[in-house]
Amino acid sequence: MVIALTTTPARVRTMGKEFASLTDEQLNMYIEDASLEVSFLDVPAEHKERLTRYLSAHLATFNVKRVIKEKVDVLERTYSSPSGSEGLTSTPFGQEYQRILDKLSKPIKKTLNLTVL
Repeated sequence: MVIALTTTPARVRTMGKEFASLTDEQLNMYIEDASLEVSFLDVPAEHKERLTRYLSAHLATFNVKRVIKEKVDVLERTYSSPSGSEGLTSTPFGQEYQRILDKLSKPIKKTLNLTVL
């Protein structure tokens, strides 16, 4: 029995501490966008929540500032600024989304095994 799950802000937050600073309203916007994108995919229904969750996290990552460099003397902090120009490969969440999608999109190879007695 497959339990239908829904992508929620809480489920996205469990994917990484970087999402803790985002509000439910912000995360819901990314979830809605991702859900719409995933709805167009021809994939089994039991994989749509996971795809939606990873795509939501990927989209939300662009709203999260990540420290890439800190300097202690004369306090300096440099943040990353993902431009999105790298597409899905720019975040680990986008990479996982693409990996899952690629796996689901591959045609199943049918083989014929013969045994001669």
